Amino acid sequence: MTPPALPAWDCHTHVFDDATRRPVVPGSHYIPPVRTWQDLSRTGAPHGIERFVLVQPSVYGTDNSLLLETLRESAGRARGVLVVPDETTEAELLAWREQGARGVRFNAVSGSGNGMAGYTRLAPRLRAAGWHAQFFVAPQALQGVHEAIRAGDGPDVVVDHLGGAANGAEYASIREAVFRLLDTGRVWLKASGFYRYGYPVAAWAERFGELLRELARRYPERVVWASDWPHTWFFDPAHGTAMPYGDLVGLLRDSVGDADFQRILRQNPRALYD
Repeated sequence: MTPPALPAWDCHTHVFDDATRRPVVPGSHYIPPVRTWQDLSRTGAPHGIERFVLVQPSVYGTDNSLLLETLRESAGRARGVLVVPDETTEAELLAWREQGARGVRFNAVSGSGNGMAGYTRLAPRLRAAGWHAQFFVAPQALQGVHEAIRAGDGPDVVVDHLGGAANGAEYASIREAVFRLLDTGRVWLKASGFYRYGYPVAAWAERFGELLRELARRYPERVVWASDWPHTWFFDPAHGTAMPYGDLVGLLRDSVGDADFQRILRQNPRALYD
């Protein structure tokens, strides 16, 4: 009997409550619309996506209550990446792990941020609790991530949104910086956030397809896919209209062979989050 296929994962999503019930951090760069677990699961289902990673949005700071509530609501179909204070204890991390959390995000791009300094303080506890560190940094900060990884015996690291590897005129140098990170054997890369790089949709297949094929060839077990749903980039009307969810799945499917597509969508997330 053929074993059932592993579930397919979307490895970077967010949920939001009504701002009157769950206020955002003062000074937040957007006020989110309501987006629930039911909305997310209904969006992914027609495209075969069954499992989801919920990432704490910057607008909620270190109040992870909505994310943790959603993990419970998901009945095991979701994992979580939190944002936590530097003084968070290993015992707290272990308790949240039981609820489905697997990592801490260090956001040096948007919101209040808790970049490299926070990572340095938390890294030993993350490793002890079996968590990973997730970085959202500007491409120019990738060298700092590399130095932090080399300097200590910290946890595995996940880099958001291609690490900026498709970013404009600096594409070649940024891509090489991302590859140097992946060469350490301790870094995972999220194939996500494509629209943040400003290319016309017509150019995506060429630019991102080439990058995805190279990543699949060189680092077949270190890449995961994500939609970045509900696409907070487009909460700013100046950025236009979000791409359909299925088109984001299709970009990966059309860029790599079926074996790599299945590995990135199913096998690699299981290793990282399950």
